[in-house]
Amino acid sequence: MALLIDTLILLLLAGTLGYAFMVERRVRTLMAALKELQPVVGELSNAVDRSESSVVALKSVAEKVAADAPRPAAPQPEAAGGGSTLTFRSVRAPRRVAGAGVTSLGGKSDLVRSFFEAARSRGA
Repeated sequence: MALLIDTLILLLLAGTLGYAFMVERRVRTLMAALKELQPVVGELSNAVDRSESSVVALKSVAEKVAADAPRPAAPQPEAAGGGSTLTFRSVRAPRRVAGAGVTSLGGKSDLVRSFFEAARSRGA
């Protein structure tokens, strides 16, 4: 009976080692893919930052033009309550305070950079 239990434990350990080896190979493959994607993600983050600043600039120009132009008579709101207006916020809502043990980052670039630094430190 003891020999059967020992054999079962050895088989389970061998299976665990095989599974750990398989997972380790997949993680190495993932880390290599992330390393290749790092420049693309960085460029995407910079493009998003530039587009966000362009939207803010366009909005300020549109507000300036709208302030200089004469205003037409405002339409009366519908009595049935179906007249909802859409609004666009070009500035993000203020950040919430991070809880204990959570690092707060300044922007998307910092977030992307910290992700790859954390991935690099875990992979090394």
